[in-house]
Amino acid sequence: MNPERETLYRGLSHAAWGYFFLHIHFKVNNVDLLPVFVGWLLLLSACRKLCGARRDLALLRPLAVLMAAWHGVDWLLSWGNARVGGHVLFLDLLVAVAVLYFHFQFLTDMAALAEHYQPEESGLDGKLCRRRTVYLLVCTLVDILLELPMARVGEVWGYIGVGLAFAGIVAALFIMAALFQLRRWFREAEGSPEE
Repeated sequence: MNPERETLYRGLSHAAWGYFFLHIHFKVNNVDLLPVFVGWLLLLSACRKLCGARRDLALLRPLAVLMAAWHGVDWLLSWGNARVGGHVLFLDLLVAVAVLYFHFQFLTDMAALAEHYQPEESGLDGKLCRRRTVYLLVCTLVDILLELPMARVGEVWGYIGVGLAFAGIVAALFIMAALFQLRRWFREAEGSPEE
């Protein structure tokens, strides 16, 4: 495998595993054993490795650094049963919007990468765009639900929250599957077009 392909392969690996760490949680005494900040660091690494093929990804690196720092502080505070978020509504909304923007742009770039490197008629670029849209819709609904005062009480809101969380995890798993599929093409097909 040539060095450019190897870099793209590793970048896509980091992207897929980044989504894993962002969405799969195992907590012991309120401390996540799969910290979210690790997912952001993997996405930062993916941006660095893939920005040669998709220059827009370089613009996402500062945002990934900020999100890694935010969630790193949150993880450290979790050891004392505290959180960094939930204190200032404006700050929480700003972080939520930044996260949504990051995922929109990142997954749009992944779809463009798929369009360039995918085998003919595989349609992975379209799948990634649809999965991105579903994922962002679910994330937006979860963010809105978390900020509604009525969502903190009532059994119905709890069921809605659980349903949305499950839908978000499923959407993230489908995104991971698409990223692993795209990664596999860099390992298998040496004859794909070069940029």
